[in-house]
Amino acid sequence: MSEEKEKRDVIWASGHFLGEYFPEDFDTWTDDKLEQFCEDHCWEPLEGSDGAWLVEEIYNLAWSVREYINVQKK
Repeated sequence: MSEEKEKRDVIWASGHFLGEYFPEDFDTWTDDKLEQFCEDHCWEPLEGSDGAWLVEEIYNLAWSVREYINVQKK
Protein backbone atom coordinates (compact mmCIF):
# COMPACT_ATOMS: atom_id res chain seq x y z
CA MET A 1 0.00 0.00 0.00
CA SER A 2 1.31 3.42 -0.81
CA GLU A 3 2.10 5.74 2.04
CA GLU A 4 -0.31 8.36 0.67
CA LYS A 5 -3.19 5.85 0.52
CA GLU A 6 -2.40 4.66 4.03
CA LYS A 7 -2.37 8.25 5.29
CA ARG A 8 -5.74 8.99 3.62
CA ASP A 9 -7.19 5.79 5.08
CA VAL A 10 -6.08 6.77 8.59
CA ILE A 11 -7.53 10.27 8.23
CA TRP A 12 -10.81 8.75 7.03
CA ALA A 13 -10.87 6.20 9.86
CA SER A 14 -10.20 8.88 12.47
CA GLY A 15 -13.64 10.32 11.73
CA HIS A 16 -15.23 7.13 13.05
CA PHE A 17 -13.79 7.66 16.51
CA LEU A 18 -13.27 11.41 16.71
CA GLY A 19 -15.42 14.47 16.29
CA GLU A 20 -12.67 15.99 14.16
CA TYR A 21 -10.59 14.22 11.52
CA PHE A 22 -6.84 13.99 11.88
CA PRO A 23 -5.23 16.93 10.10
CA GLU A 24 -3.01 16.40 7.05
CA ASP A 25 0.17 16.67 9.12
CA PHE A 26 -0.83 14.17 11.82
CA ASP A 27 1.90 11.82 10.64
CA THR A 28 4.57 14.32 11.73
CA TRP A 29 3.28 14.47 15.32
CA THR A 30 4.79 12.72 18.29
CA ASP A 31 2.89 9.78 19.75
CA ASP A 32 2.00 11.91 22.78
CA LYS A 33 0.54 14.69 20.63
CA LEU A 34 -1.47 12.21 18.55
CA GLU A 35 -2.82 10.45 21.63
CA GLN A 36 -3.73 13.76 23.27
CA PHE A 37 -5.56 14.87 20.10
CA CYS A 38 -7.57 11.65 20.23
CA GLU A 39 -8.46 12.12 23.88
CA ASP A 40 -9.44 15.75 23.26
CA HIS A 41 -11.59 15.02 20.19
CA CYS A 42 -13.08 11.56 20.79
CA TRP A 43 -16.78 10.98 20.35
CA GLU A 44 -18.83 11.37 23.51
CA PRO A 45 -19.39 7.60 24.00
CA LEU A 46 -15.61 7.15 23.94
CA GLU A 47 -14.80 9.91 26.42
CA GLY A 48 -12.29 8.72 28.98
CA SER A 49 -10.72 6.25 26.55
CA ASP A 50 -6.96 6.01 26.47
CA GLY A 51 -5.41 7.95 23.58
CA ALA A 52 -3.09 5.08 22.65
CA TRP A 53 -6.09 2.73 22.39
CA LEU A 54 -7.93 5.21 20.18
CA VAL A 55 -4.93 5.57 17.86
CA GLU A 56 -4.63 1.79 17.62
CA GLU A 57 -8.32 1.38 16.79
CA ILE A 58 -8.14 4.10 14.14
CA TYR A 59 -5.17 2.38 12.48
CA ASN A 60 -6.91 -1.01 12.74
CA LEU A 61 -10.01 0.33 11.00
CA ALA A 62 -7.92 1.98 8.28
CA TRP A 63 -6.06 -1.28 7.64
CA SER A 64 -9.25 -3.37 7.66
CA VAL A 65 -11.04 -1.13 5.19
CA ARG A 66 -8.05 -1.11 2.81
CA GLU A 67 -7.86 -4.92 2.98
CA TYR A 68 -11.59 -5.15 2.20
CA ILE A 69 -11.22 -2.80 -0.76
CA ASN A 70 -8.28 -4.77 -2.10
CA VAL A 71 -10.18 -8.06 -1.86
CA GLN A 72 -13.17 -6.56 -3.65
CA LYS A 73 -10.95 -5.48 -6.54
CA LYS A 74 -9.92 -9.10 -7.23
